[in-house]
Amino acid sequence: MSYAPVAFDAYCRRIGFDGPLTPTLDTLAQLIERHAATIAFENIDVLAGRVPRLDLASLQQKIVQGRRGGYCFEQNSFLLAALKQLGFTAVGLEARVRAGVPADVITPRTHMALRITLDGGDYLADVAFGGLAPTTPLQLAGNGTQRDAHGAYRFVDVGADRLLQCETHEGWTDCYRIHTSEPQAIDYEMANWFVATNPKAMLRHNLLVARSVLGGRLTLFNNKLSLRKSTAQPEETTLGTRAEFADTLADAFGLQIDAGDLDAVMAVIDDKAGLARSPES
Repeated sequence: MSYAPVAFDAYCRRIGFDGPLTPTLDTLAQLIERHAATIAFENIDVLAGRVPRLDLASLQQKIVQGRRGGYCFEQNSFLLAALKQLGFTAVGLEARVRAGVPADVITPRTHMALRITLDGGDYLADVAFGGLAPTTPLQLAGNGTQRDAHGAYRFVDVGADRLLQCETHEGWTDCYRIHTSEPQAIDYEMANWFVATNPKAMLRHNLLVARSVLGGRLTLFNNKLSLRKSTAQPEETTLGTRAEFADTLADAFGLQIDAGDLDAVMAVIDDKAGLARSPES
């Protein structure tokens, strides 16, 4: 992956950022907040049978010019390139997803996040972990509760790793377990290919779209649209028609989706509906 140049004028217009582009904690916090509020997590390329490309030119074309989103390898790769170009000391991290996974199941390292070093301290930056992504930098060494605009997070030591947890209406929920090693670009390429092509990968068979909105985190998981406000029970709506999906993706998530990609979304939704109707399910 290449780390320069990022077209900052276009990126800042895309996310509505007009602050100073200096390598400070305040700039980092503002970039994460604006990015999370504008660019949705989404896996529609994968549902359409495509492996997302991680080179910077492709990421800029999709995320900035194409007004699309992406999943962790896309969005955090792009953010890493942007931060490095601004002069931040930033590296990629790899993690094992733990959200929704039984405690005895070992998961692969299929999540990408970032470590930013500022004034001798390390911060986690992550704009692409679905509906649970923090919308502010988190101190990686911190052991207490840390808050963003929508809720609370904390880190727990698990051996040499750090486990990120988020407080939801169900209590403290595991997000992902961060490894201390620094991966290489080829490690992300391998994980990206695995997530996009493995027939057992969750994102191959489920629609997941999420972004930060005023007052909470908006998430579309298959046909369930939910708004999570801190630890309150999420507000949930069920989508049914193709028009409802098209309008929600465009209006609620700001995504420009063509007819072919909407076909891929509806194929997944129709498949889920068929399984629900099956007497064997």
